[in-house]
Amino acid sequence: MGEFIGELVALFADGFHRRWHVARTRRRLAAGRPVRVPCSARSGPRPEYVNGSLHITPGAGAAAFHARGSAPLELPAGGAFHEPEPDTWHSQDWAATAYLPPGAEEPVHLQVDSRYLPMVHVALAGPRSQPVA
Repeated sequence: MGEFIGELVALFADGFHRRWHVARTRRRLAAGRPVRVPCSARSGPRPEYVNGSLHITPGAGAAAFHARGSAPLELPAGGAFHEPEPDTWHSQDWAATAYLPPGAEEPVHLQVDSRYLPMVHVALAGPRSQPVA
C-alpha cells in the first residue's frame, strides 16, 4: 500500500511542478528573458530521440538544442513546422513536431510537453517586426 501511495504522490507532484515550470517559462518569455524548455530532438538520419533542453533567448532569432555529450544544435528562426510521422508520437502529453530551419534540407524533430509547444512555435516563428515609433 505504501508503494501505491508513493506512486500517487510522485504523479501529483510532477503535475504540479510541470504546471509551475510552464507558467514560469511563459512569464520569463513575456519579460524577454532566456528560458530552457525540456525537449527531445532528433535530426538527420538518426532514428532515436536525444533528451536535452531547448534554450530560447527572445529576440535572438534562433534557439539552440543542448544535450549532454554533444555539441549544441542551432535552430535559426523563420523556418516551417510540419507534423512528423505518426510513429514518433510516443505519448499524448509529449507532442512532436518537425521543424525545417530556413535553408535546411532535413527537418529537426522536436518533442516537448504539449503545454510548451505553443511557446516553441512562437520562439521559432522568426523575428517579429517592431512597430515604428
